[in-house]
Amino acid sequence: MKDIFTMDEMITIVMAIVDNLEFKELYGLYEDQEINIPRPINEKIENLNQCEYQNFIEKMTEIAEEVMIIKSGELNELNRCHEEIIFLINKYYKVVG
Repeated sequence: MKDIFTMDEMITIVMAIVDNLEFKELYGLYEDQEINIPRPINEKIENLNQCEYQNFIEKMTEIAEEVMIIKSGELNELNRCHEEIIFLINKYYKVVG
């Protein structure tokens, strides 16, 4: 997926999923609401085929679940979240360098 989405776009997606997971955790309900992301990123997601979409969202959700543990809203924590997201994306997509 790194050939379709930039690292910044994937960070945006993961953080949006984190927000949805936090909402679920806070309020105990989760509607199959759309991820709140910018339109250009959403259009790229919509262009994925069913299998690509499912795999991509599953991986982004796994990353979000791992990152959610360290997110507190403070700038240093957000920077740490971004570093962790980059590390996990590279791990999941086996990117070298």
